[in-house]
Amino acid sequence: MPVPYIPVRDADLADWAANFSTKITAAPGTYGLIAADAVAIAAAYTAYNTAFMVAIAPATRTPVTVQAKDTAKIGMLAVLRPYAVGISLNAGVLPSDKIAVGVNPRTSTPTPVAAPTTYPVVSLIGATYLNHLLRYRDEGAPSTSRAKPANVTQLQLFAAVSATVVSDPATLPLKLIATKVPVSVAWDSSDLGKTAYYSARWMTRTGLTGPWAPITPMIVA
Repeated sequence: MPVPYIPVRDADLADWAANFSTKITAAPGTYGLIAADAVAIAAAYTAYNTAFMVAIAPATRTPVTVQAKDTAKIGMLAVLRPYAVGISLNAGVLPSDKIAVGVNPRTSTPTPVAAPTTYPVVSLIGATYLNHLLRYRDEGAPSTSRAKPANVTQLQLFAAVSATVVSDPATLPLKLIATKVPVSVAWDSSDLGKTAYYSARWMTRTGLTGPWAPITPMIVA
């Protein structure tokens, strides 16, 4: 396992930063950096280490020197952290060199979540006065399933009452967003006896949406 970065305790942080600076100063190209990067890292580490040594010495430890150490720590982390992350993700740096400098040997970024490729099937399970109680499931799932597709967090339900047949789901307004089954949909008294047209689609946490479900008409009881 690589040395955890970045350590929380001041003493561990000082050791980690010393090693980080020393390795990069000796061979910046090994880590995809240049000499100027090594100079910036060394300067930030030196400022922190100087303040740290003053703050831990019994003869010079005061609230003022401790505060100075904390300020220098913030400044050092602002410089070193981006370099550490960059080295960790750099596929051109050997895992052994990443471990040696004290970062985790990651070589790639997470795979982005894809948009849903299936649609939800919406069905009526109960109707009361001006209300529809709906169930939904994925198109390929059993009729009793409540499971959503992978990475899907919610359902967008679109619906409207119309005197003419609605054939394009994109023309329906968003009625509600659902995360659980069943879903209750209320209508106005003026909608009594009319036809409500429903469609839906899945949505991921990041807002990616899947294909539209076929339109389902239902009479408002």
